[in-house]
Amino acid sequence: SPLVFLGAHFGYKQEPLEFPVKTSSIPRQIPDQPWFMGLPFTLMIGGILPFGACFVELYFIMASVWMDYYYYVFGFLLLVFIILIVTCAEITVLFNYFQLCNEDYHWWWRSFGTAGSTAIYVFLYSFVYFQQLEANSFT
Repeated sequence: SPLVFLGAHFGYKQEPLEFPVKTSSIPRQIPDQPWFMGLPFTLMIGGILPFGACFVELYFIMASVWMDYYYYVFGFLLLVFIILIVTCAEITVLFNYFQLCNEDYHWWWRSFGTAGSTAIYVFLYSFVYFQQLEANSFT
């Protein structure tokens, strides 16, 4: 807490910053985007790549929940979780880079949706897995 007051004391003694350029308050028009930079495509591709990195481990977790198996590979689960986080971050940065290179500056919610669309694939995979259980077969 004393460092806050010390920093405020020295901060108020400094000259205010002057920016080298002036920015306009009128937003630029966003040019037409290619078909692969649309929201449905980026959510589809941005979700399936991280899901592909972890779906095998997801099978074992679902088997332990629904088939009363004992899950004991928690170290490997942590490794797969770290791989999932890194893959989501890389895909999000990549698609944000593509979007900003195409002069589309509305990147905030798309960056959240790109990594978050992995959850849609996990949700759909839970339905696929549940359909494959022996208790649900009608034959």
